[in-house]
Amino acid sequence: MVWDLLFSDHGYFVFKEEYKQQQNLEAEIRALKIEEQKLKAEIIQLRDNPKTLEQVIHEELGYVYPDEFMLIMPSDSYQQLATPKKETEEE
Repeated sequence: MVWDLLFSDHGYFVFKEEYKQQQNLEAEIRALKIEEQKLKAEIIQLRDNPKTLEQVIHEELGYVYPDEFMLIMPSDSYQQLATPKKETEEE
């Protein structure tokens, strides 16, 4: 009877593991709800504030005003490929 109470499909150890999984899922749900609230606030701000929308378009989409210039810098990986590697000479 003790064996069934501890090790069966509905025993204590299975219950403990399922409880732990439930706690993890509830924590994940709380984190997702917080993220949802942040995204809702961002949507409202983008919808109601034209300056915020303009800033996002300017930064993320690379929009440039007619009186501005865009300077595109090569990435670090491109610079590493373009720079010749110095080989050490062995004596």
